[in-house]
Amino acid sequence: MPICDICGMEAVTLYECSRCGAKFCDECGDPKRMLCYDCLDLEREEGWIEEEWEEWEEEEWEEEGWDEWEEAN
Repeated sequence: MPICDICGMEAVTLYECSRCGAKFCDECGDPKRMLCYDCLDLEREEGWIEEEWEEWEEEEWEEEGWDEWEEAN
């Protein structure tokens, strides 16, 4: 059985990351984008995934109580 380069576990199916070439399982990447989680994190840091970042900002700020913090400061 093949082994995931990211987590080191055996997996039935592996995918090859289109950015770094790592072989990753369903748990360690996004098969639709063909990116491992390491490269997905890099893309987010570099601002490559704009629409996801905007969604995250709105959802996370609401969850974290941003409005209350903003009002208090």
